[in-house]
Amino acid sequence: MNQHSTPAGERTITERLAQFVSGLRYEDLPGATADYAKRLLLDGIGCLMAGTRGGPAQRVSQALAGMHHLIDGPATNLVAGTRTSARDAAFANGVALYSVGVNDIHRPSISHPGGSIVPVVLAMGEWQQSSGSDMLAAMAAGYELMGRLGAAMQPSHWDRGFHPTGTFGTFGCAAAASRLFELDEQHTVWALGIAGSQASGNQSFHTDGSLTMIFHAGHAARNGIEAAAIAAQGFTGPHTVFEDPRGFLAAASDGARPERLVEGLGGNGSLAIADTSFRPYYGCTLTIAASGAAADILARRPRGARIETVEVRVHPDSVKVIDDPAPETLLAARLSIQFNVALVLQRWSVLIGDIDEADLRHPDIRRLMGVIRVVPDPSIGFWGSALKVGFADGATESCTVELPKGDPANPMTWDDVEAKFRELAGERCPRASTDRIVAAVRGMETVRGDQLVALILDGLAGTR
Repeated sequence: MNQHSTPAGERTITERLAQFVSGLRYEDLPGATADYAKRLLLDGIGCLMAGTRGGPAQRVSQALAGMHHLIDGPATNLVAGTRTSARDAAFANGVALYSVGVNDIHRPSISHPGGSIVPVVLAMGEWQQSSGSDMLAAMAAGYELMGRLGAAMQPSHWDRGFHPTGTFGTFGCAAAASRLFELDEQHTVWALGIAGSQASGNQSFHTDGSLTMIFHAGHAARNGIEAAAIAAQGFTGPHTVFEDPRGFLAAASDGARPERLVEGLGGNGSLAIADTSFRPYYGCTLTIAASGAAADILARRPRGARIETVEVRVHPDSVKVIDDPAPETLLAARLSIQFNVALVLQRWSVLIGDIDEADLRHPDIRRLMGVIRVVPDPSIGFWGSALKVGFADGATESCTVELPKGDPANPMTWDDVEAKFRELAGERCPRASTDRIVAAVRGMETVRGDQLVALILDGLAGTR
């Protein structure tokens, strides 16, 4: 036996994960977890619908049309409203969903699972005419892979410059697609092994605000379906893609802990999907608390009161990521706490949709960014923020948010998620259409994937 082998009769870590994915059933999900997954699915659909109107998704969709001129296929590119391959539909839809900056967050893994997994579940569910129950199980399997990779590899994976939404997302999408292909354990092993040669994405977009961050979600979705599809045909992948000394964990992190990939696997513990946060405000993970604090302060004051000073206290480690007083690109703005606080204060309400260049250059938002002072404060939790706002009439208002709305311990309710979904779907989307989508997601046990996608497509028809 060489140093990389597993004792006879024992499954490798990769095989144990594949066994979990291939065996997971909707009935295995606790009732509260299944309900949470439905809310995440509706949240992801809303983000996708909003993203179809954006420039990044339109560019990707046009590029796909120019490359192969497909006029028919088993899945729907919701950006263009055209039929294509499930792989390409998931790619375009993934870019659309992730582009709006308000989809879910799994903080322990520093990733956005829904950005790639929801498009896979929709494309595969439509293609395979999967039951809604199977789609929710596939979601749970994909989120679980991403969460466990975070436990095994963070923070060094992030520190080395990888973007987990692209890297972990590829494995999560391969797991979700394998589940909806109904692959057995052996073929799921191969799909995960193949995904290990596809998983990619680095954070160089931070330097110039380029769109590759958004690309990573679509890229992971496309690759996950491709990995599962070729594995289904007998194309093999390594049985030790995770734990091998030359495998993914060793290559992409320092001091990896592969044993964490299977700790408590299949037990009665909480699934990663139930540990995922909603994002009720625009911005990045570290700006959500500040946006919530700003909204709370505004609720106490008459509309239109002029703001003269703003102090934002955040953890010192957060400052290094989000302190940008004058962002010059839309990506930089998403990550800037000054921009996100100014956005809420200027709009006098919480923005949950996408932004554009006009928002970035808006003179009132720029003025407010200029009066915001960011103060490192080790007494503030890493994800929290404390705001103090001074008004022109001499009054001051303060608010501290340690546990932002949307956190699993302070989750968005069905009413919260529905309200966000309807706003993201847009005013031109008929109320009857949004009602039907909400009802379908609430009753996923009785809905097929192709039926759900048809409802989404119908809702988007009036917004094109």
